[in-house]
Amino acid sequence: MKTLKFANTSNESKLLSKQMKTGKLRRVCRGVYTNDLVSPIERIVLTHWMDVVIHVVPGGILSFQTALTLKPIPFQQSHIVFLTSTYHKKIFLPGLIIQVIRADNKRYTEQVLPQLARSSPARFLLENLTTVNAVYQNIKTIGVAGVENYLAKELQLRGEKNINTLRNTAKKIAEVLHFQSAYRKLNDIVSALLLSHPDKNFLKSTYAISVAKKEVCDQTRITLFQSFILYLKKCHFKKRPYHYHKTSFKNIAFFESYFSNFIEGTEFLIDEAEEIVFQGKEIDRRHADSHDVLSHFILSNDYFDMTVTPKSPTEFLQLLQQRHRYLMQGRPEKLPGQFKQKQNKAGNTYFVLPEMVIGTLMQAFSLYKTLQPGMEKALLMHLIVSEVHPFADGNGRMARLMMNAELTQAGLCKIIIPSVQRDNYLNGLRLVSRDHEFRTYTKVMDQCQAYIESVPWMHYAEAREKLEHDAANQPSDDGLPIFNRVPRKLSLSDI
Repeated sequence: MKTLKFANTSNESKLLSKQMKTGKLRRVCRGVYTNDLVSPIERIVLTHWMDVVIHVVPGGILSFQTALTLKPIPFQQSHIVFLTSTYHKKIFLPGLIIQVIRADNKRYTEQVLPQLARSSPARFLLENLTTVNAVYQNIKTIGVAGVENYLAKELQLRGEKNINTLRNTAKKIAEVLHFQSAYRKLNDIVSALLLSHPDKNFLKSTYAISVAKKEVCDQTRITLFQSFILYLKKCHFKKRPYHYHKTSFKNIAFFESYFSNFIEGTEFLIDEAEEIVFQGKEIDRRHADSHDVLSHFILSNDYFDMTVTPKSPTEFLQLLQQRHRYLMQGRPEKLPGQFKQKQNKAGNTYFVLPEMVIGTLMQAFSLYKTLQPGMEKALLMHLIVSEVHPFADGNGRMARLMMNAELTQAGLCKIIIPSVQRDNYLNGLRLVSRDHEFRTYTKVMDQCQAYIESVPWMHYAEAREKLEHDAANQPSDDGLPIFNRVPRKLSLSDI
């Protein structure tokens, strides 16, 4: 095994020196040897730089940018690390410069290794806000923009309380170690991030500005949406027009609500759902479940509301919150109309972090605006809401509502996912999330729209009879053998 060996006593030094003379070891620097007889010395030093630093500068602490990044920084024709100790010295090793700075190396530190410490976070932030020689700019420190980015990330990941704690700790350190000027800069940055700074344009980093404005987005999801748009451009969707009639629209809205809730586990018999919607009954004291079905029906049956689609990012956010507030009003514990406060997940799929919801939705809206009305916008809208999962609950229903508003506004038939297609639908979404495979999701949606177009919606009894005859209301395992015969008779899109 290739290792470093250190001479800490005169006897160890003699022994290692003797092994070097016999060709068993190579000298790396004073008191440091290696049994790696092949690799360049520079590479060995950089690979084991922490061990080397412990030996060469005992008691020194990693400081300035080195304390933050915990790695050597490219500098001139070499690399450099910064340490604080009881003396000032520049040490040149093969491939590495160790710049030792004279300052307090005992207080406000934290351990990196058993024998190596670094400046604590509050201290290294102050160090990185100090003025440095021009030759060391962006080398010794990360500068104001770098500290802005660091604190913005802390705000995103750990919240306002954490960066306030950092600020308070930094204030104490500044008084003891004389970092008052650096502290004033840090205090201004934190205030600007928390939107309490008098100068709204104080921040310089684009990332920090986005965090302060709560516009940070999940770039992975944005990339996913961009890829889906490219896929949509290759598809040729059948136009399946819907001509509004109060009766047919009401019948469609009933089954849209029934099946959409069934997918999410709010299961009733069709007869029970009819009592909830048409008679105003509450089934088996299931107040919240009954209200879910009724609220969804009322939204779906409002033709005026179902033709409203967002024209701006702000309107998009407002429309989501407005519809969610009504949809989930029977479950106040789910914070109707409020974006989520905790990250949610489905199985092993984690959705967008709460602090990234607004930014991701706004960025996604700019992509949505590039598409043509109809299936393209509808399927992207559904995917945006599904992938972001902006609320604590009700996200699947919201995704389908927003999708059908797009279709209604475009004068096209709605998409309803019958119970028999639940597993295929959810599998399609999983394939999108995990593998960026869009065909299954798109194909299921196209099949469902084609099927819904084939149902005789003007007559409720006939519509229900067809759905039951085709096993559309059956679980996937029981109903698919029957239901799968139906799409063969339908005209499907080229996907």
